[in-house]
Amino acid sequence: MPIFVVLIFALSLGFCTSEPEKNPNRDPYSLETLLFLEEVLLDVWENPSAKEEAMSRLRYVCRTKDTDDGYLCYMWGLLEFQRGNYNESYTGFRKALDKSPNDTLYKNMLRIAAEKSGNLSDLKAHSYDGEVLATLSELQKECQEGKTSVYPKFQFLIGRGVFTKESLKRGSFVSCYQSLETSEQTALLKEVKQANVSYKERLIADQMKSDPFTKIWDTSSYHRGDTGKEMVGATSGAVTASVSSTAETNSQSSLSSRSQTLVTDAWRKVKQASISGNEAQAKEALKQFLSEVQSSKKKGKSEAMMATALERAAKLLLEQDPQYVKIRSLAKEL
Repeated sequence: MPIFVVLIFALSLGFCTSEPEKNPNRDPYSLETLLFLEEVLLDVWENPSAKEEAMSRLRYVCRTKDTDDGYLCYMWGLLEFQRGNYNESYTGFRKALDKSPNDTLYKNMLRIAAEKSGNLSDLKAHSYDGEVLATLSELQKECQEGKTSVYPKFQFLIGRGVFTKESLKRGSFVSCYQSLETSEQTALLKEVKQANVSYKERLIADQMKSDPFTKIWDTSSYHRGDTGKEMVGATSGAVTASVSSTAETNSQSSLSSRSQTLVTDAWRKVKQASISGNEAQAKEALKQFLSEVQSSKKKGKSEAMMATALERAAKLLLEQDPQYVKIRSLAKEL
């Protein structure tokens, strides 16, 4: 059984399942949604006789009951893509993107599905972003075929801010770009705009968005791969719980709530007190941490489960991690 299904099944014990109700304000990654998705995936992967009915249910929920996030539409598109039904896949990804227009994962999958299904013309007419995605696919195909009339598409995409000087020199289109006349290369470089977006930051933002723990814990430095003094949690190789430095970027700020800041700052203080050996200070910080964890438990079922996981992780750190040896006695508080 796929790991993803096993995880969802473990989370679902003790709860009933049903199709999620239509509610734009509901969390798209709620336990209700995950339980419904679990039922669908189990039927699709392990019950051949119920596969088509399960896909029909997922398609129906996408079209009538999915939240503004479009997650279930994305899953419908992904399953159809895996089955080779590229037209259906394209429809699923398009509906997902209609509900969440800024999701880069949805955009990329829509572009790939459009290529596979022959819907690049439809994608180009779909929206401003659709025109960019379709043109990018057309350029990629023409480059692979060794066509020489690619200058207009490079020019269009540069005008839309897709290419930077760095990506033209080192990116996946470098060979195609270098096949242009020297005068054309120079002309294109002059049109390149200063990048106004960090794709690394966008990737991190998407990863944080899809990480359920982001609702109660600042997961930014985990997804950044940060190490060193600003990491808050375990010794390398041990159980890890991390937060970012206090200097937040704009993308982080938009995702981090006040409760996330409070709970992660509280644990940072626990670690700092442990390093200095100040048990009284560590005890006070741990009290604040537990208070914030209890507050998170009151927000919903999924938050309660994740808050309980934080408690258990904190206990393991205090009991086993070398960084917390000076305040090991505080483990009894958990």
